[in-house]
Amino acid sequence: MEGGAFALEFDVRLLGDGTWVLHHDPTLDRETTGLGPLRAVDLSAYKALRLRGSGEPPATLAEAVAYLAASPRALKVQVDLKEEVLALEEALAFLRALEPLRANPNLRVVVGSLADWNLRLLKRLDPALAIGLDPAYYLDAPVGTWSRLPVRVNAYGYLDDHPLGFRRFMPVRAYLEDRLEALLRSVPPFEELYLRKEFLLQALGDGFDPVAFARSLWDGLLVDVWTLDPEEGGLEVYLEALAQVGVDQITCDRPLRLAALVPPPGGPAG
Repeated sequence: MEGGAFALEFDVRLLGDGTWVLHHDPTLDRETTGLGPLRAVDLSAYKALRLRGSGEPPATLAEAVAYLAASPRALKVQVDLKEEVLALEEALAFLRALEPLRANPNLRVVVGSLADWNLRLLKRLDPALAIGLDPAYYLDAPVGTWSRLPVRVNAYGYLDDHPLGFRRFMPVRAYLEDRLEALLRSVPPFEELYLRKEFLLQALGDGFDPVAFARSLWDGLLVDVWTLDPEEGGLEVYLEALAQVGVDQITCDRPLRLAALVPPPGGPAG
């Protein structure tokens, strides 16, 4: 906030006692000084932990909401829902937790998720909720060696378990158009689309612009590409691709560092 952010994104998950917390993984190990499943601890045990490499205790969603709810300036709050499956009561509690943010006319609140079923549930409960879709559970670039969905690299060179990719039935562009359209139409009207940077680069190399295609289906769609690391190799290649397709937003864990490396449009005074 002090750095002048106009958009904030954070991940949320549930503790065993139903408390929503700012946490990415289903386990404690990587992010905190704790060990084991996140849902195995309650709020008191969670707050007794510390973030890795820091003396800070981990935060709850309620704390973040209390801090942001009184914001006097325009701000987008993007809540990345990491829970794989939401029970009805959990979904209702989640919506109640966001009410103070949504009551502030200065804030625009968007809930994003890879789990399209969770987005459908939330929209059934609250049709006015703004949502964002990440299709990486179904269609992605083969990045990393960890076990995740989708589980196979198909005949077109993408992570995709759909039968259309079992062998090459059509040109890769036609395959990507069909798969992306099917995924985008699998959820109710949504406001934002989140794409992995490696997927965008691979699709562009195959002659397909997923950003332009998605915008042709959904008017006013905001497109975000994730996650750019200023210290990662190939930053210039990615930035050139993002400029080429005109993305609206970049997800970055070190935004101030990235801002220092990337001149604003029109030069330093632009």
